[in-house]
Amino acid sequence: MFASLIIVFFTGFLSAVSAQSVDEIISKHIAAMGGAQRFSKVQSVRITADMQVMGKQVPVVTTIVQDKAFRSETTVEGMTIVQAVNGTAGWIINPMTGSAKATALPEETVKAMAAETDLTGLFDYKKKGYALTLEGEDDLGGAKVYKVGMTTKNGIKRVNYISKDTFYILKITVQGKVGDQEIQSVNTQSDFREVDGIFYPFTSEVSTSAMPGAAMVLKIKTLEINPKIDEQIFAMPQ
Repeated sequence: MFASLIIVFFTGFLSAVSAQSVDEIISKHIAAMGGAQRFSKVQSVRITADMQVMGKQVPVVTTIVQDKAFRSETTVEGMTIVQAVNGTAGWIINPMTGSAKATALPEETVKAMAAETDLTGLFDYKKKGYALTLEGEDDLGGAKVYKVGMTTKNGIKRVNYISKDTFYILKITVQGKVGDQEIQSVNTQSDFREVDGIFYPFTSEVSTSAMPGAAMVLKIKTLEINPKIDEQIFAMPQ
């Protein structure tokens, strides 16, 4: 019985140390990115960017309202594909399919896109219902990083690779499902720039197991924090 008590105590001790270490890392990360006070004021963003994929440069405009709505407009060969999520519903207009009518998005796609409405990441993660674990350390192209695992309240699993030097997130891996297929995506972030006191990665390289060998590079041109937004743009057209 004494041995069992030692094991229970030791397990609890390790959990406490791990939680403390995660909180220390996240605290330094939030401070490095601009601080809790600035993050707490972020309610929306509008981003214009160019996405390079399969040898083409594709303009993208993304509008997000914190924890509420997401809309992207992607122009390919003169045609604009619109995807949007508003709460628990989502829709798409894809003229490349020969139709200009809005159609509902699958539940799993809505779930994945809804996770992208969190504009403040690891800030206030406990209140958001995220579970974090310290999964060790790694070397990312010569940069020493902490691996912090995260599970959202919707069950989306991520691993954040946080620099031990700058405390920026240099890479994010995401594990999820599209239909019956398990999909993993990798987002490598760089070129961090300050906008209204908060640092954002202006270059992201994304690859996904759904499209092997077809990495996408997103370069931000403009990023607005708390722009005026007509929230009707998230409603599904009739």
